[in-house]
Amino acid sequence: MATLLITGAAGRIGSALRPRLLAVGHDLVLFDEHEPADAVSAGERLVIGSVNDTDALDDALIGVDTVVHLAGIPTEDDWDALVTANLTGTKNVLERAAAAGVLRVVQASSVHAVGRVPEPVDAPGSVSGDRLPRPDTYYGVTKAGMELLGSLFADRFEMSIVSARIGAFGDVPSSQRALLMWSSPDDLARLVIATTELTEPGHHVVWALSRNSGSPADLRAGEAIGFHPRDDASRVLDPDARDAFEPEDMRYLGGGLADVPLGRREH
Repeated sequence: MATLLITGAAGRIGSALRPRLLAVGHDLVLFDEHEPADAVSAGERLVIGSVNDTDALDDALIGVDTVVHLAGIPTEDDWDALVTANLTGTKNVLERAAAAGVLRVVQASSVHAVGRVPEPVDAPGSVSGDRLPRPDTYYGVTKAGMELLGSLFADRFEMSIVSARIGAFGDVPSSQRALLMWSSPDDLARLVIATTELTEPGHHVVWALSRNSGSPADLRAGEAIGFHPRDDASRVLDPDARDAFEPEDMRYLGGGLADVPLGRREH
């Protein structure tokens, strides 16, 4: 079993992944600026620090086989803040991982790296996982930049790096859009596990989505590296719950974020 470093371990996705990865036998190093809500358990080590603190990263990377990089600002925000957290922070994580001899990384990109792609609502499976970026926000630009950093480090240091374009993450679908673009906790754990098993260097941009009926996402890029999502948003909720969702802007893959003012933090 592998030892995994999770950056941003106190966040929503990191908190959801922890029990799932422990359950299959992996050891975890939890890295965040804040204490996680759930107490550190057997098989886990906590390091408090920032992705812009290279000494803390070096400490966290001791004994690590695979990095799960989740830390960063998860929505539109001030440009300088986004660059510091999402681009410089990712550069630091990849630099220190390479220096420590870590060969596998899965990093949290986003649907918003391609958020301005018009949504082909009548063409399920028509948008490839590695479709060229078409960001919808400054946030999306930093996620596209993260993917380029992944490509650079995979090529320069013969690492296996997966840039995971995450959609509407949650325990259950919570919106009309999520019925098409849901990322379930179990399926994200499956992607992390698939990453731990990669042996050939290379950079892979994949949809980190569940197998949602009618989704525009083509999942074949993920399947090529052993990621086979099983959950389907349409089967999680009963029809009454699905019908209760408010109508949403379905023009672009990024949904409503595709039209927010650039550089303005969501509240």
